[in-house]
Amino acid sequence: MKVIKQLQVKFVYSMILIEMIVFAAILLSLNLAITKRESQEAKNFLVYLANNNGHMPRPKPFNDKIITNNYPASGFINDIDATSSASRERPEDFIHSLVNFFNIEQVTETNMRNYFSVKVLNNGVIVELIQDFPLNYTVEEISNLTQEILKDGKTSNYIGGVMYYIKELNNTHRLICMVNRNSELKTLSKFYLYSTLLYILSIIVSVIISIPISKYMIHPAEDAFLKQKQFIADASHELKTPIAVIGANIDVLESEIRNNKWLEYIKAENQRMGELVKDLLYLAKNDAGRNELTFCNFDFSNAVENSVLPFEVVAFEAGKTLEFNIEKNIICNGDEKSLKQVFIILVDNALKNSEEGAKITVTAFQEGQKIVYKVFNTGAGIPKDELEKIFLRFYRSDSSRVRKTGGCGLGLAIARAIATDHGGTLVADSQVGEWAEFTLTIPKKR
Repeated sequence: MKVIKQLQVKFVYSMILIEMIVFAAILLSLNLAITKRESQEAKNFLVYLANNNGHMPRPKPFNDKIITNNYPASGFINDIDATSSASRERPEDFIHSLVNFFNIEQVTETNMRNYFSVKVLNNGVIVELIQDFPLNYTVEEISNLTQEILKDGKTSNYIGGVMYYIKELNNTHRLICMVNRNSELKTLSKFYLYSTLLYILSIIVSVIISIPISKYMIHPAEDAFLKQKQFIADASHELKTPIAVIGANIDVLESEIRNNKWLEYIKAENQRMGELVKDLLYLAKNDAGRNELTFCNFDFSNAVENSVLPFEVVAFEAGKTLEFNIEKNIICNGDEKSLKQVFIILVDNALKNSEEGAKITVTAFQEGQKIVYKVFNTGAGIPKDELEKIFLRFYRSDSSRVRKTGGCGLGLAIARAIATDHGGTLVADSQVGEWAEFTLTIPKKR
């Protein structure tokens, strides 16, 4: 069932990831397009103002005198509210048609009052203010804004929410056209905020919807998986009886036919088949969540010693050295029987996969709230690309050892399953041609 849950989680993650990428691309593109369009329209508006000496054009030629203010050399502006009455009387419908013609965003009269232009000398002195409406700026604010724009050193940019455009009139004068875009920028900020909230909401909705969809999509795979596991469990259970019968008949034949090599072969293979069926049954039950583990406090140190000490004779007969480095009085909360099985599997694996003269070292110690069990052996080692594959069922890193060492490639798979059931991990590390090491890490308390 863990495989099904992992498949469902990956399915949900995949759906969410795809939606996140697609939605992010759409919203980001939309935001960038709107921002660029708004900025370009504002710049076009300023360029148009600059080409018309800082004013919005009138619908037809006229002889109205343009009212401007001449300023002294000191650079201070006097009487900003003095404006042309003729410019205020411009027909409203013409403004709408002009805005539409130049594809400029429709603005209200209030916003229209916030554009103006200034003529300055090269030394920064303001010599003329050009405006069509009363401004919401003081003399000092316009003077400071102009100085900041000149210091910025760019032809077009933003200063405090005000967009400007500079046109060179001649060798001594420049025209700076400005429009206050704080209102539009605040609107864009709200749009960005709403886009972000919509993005987050869409992800939440996607998670809620994808969970039942994922269950529906993987339901056929779940049925097939469960039927396969049930078949393995049933087949393994049914095979136990004939294997037991064959074993009993072999014992009877041994009493009548002594020293028969063919009978010895049958007995060896029957025992091997019995171990294989037992391992398959364990894994099938584990996959189905039917393995009952008894968690209790026990002496981890003694459990390791009792499991590993019998291998001293095996190691001695094989011309290998088995060493121990076990910390005393380690108390663990877990299933003692299944953990002993892990200890045996790892030591047996080290003995089978090392050459004569190899050194095997078993280490157990506490590390904070975790208990670590290591089995190290010198020898051929394991290639880096096989460090995870060796935990797959029936996988053998060196196929030439299969008949020599026996086994069927299920030991490490069982050991990792037991480690997972205890909330721990079992990993392998190796240096090819030199050594291999397996590390079991489990929490002291469940």
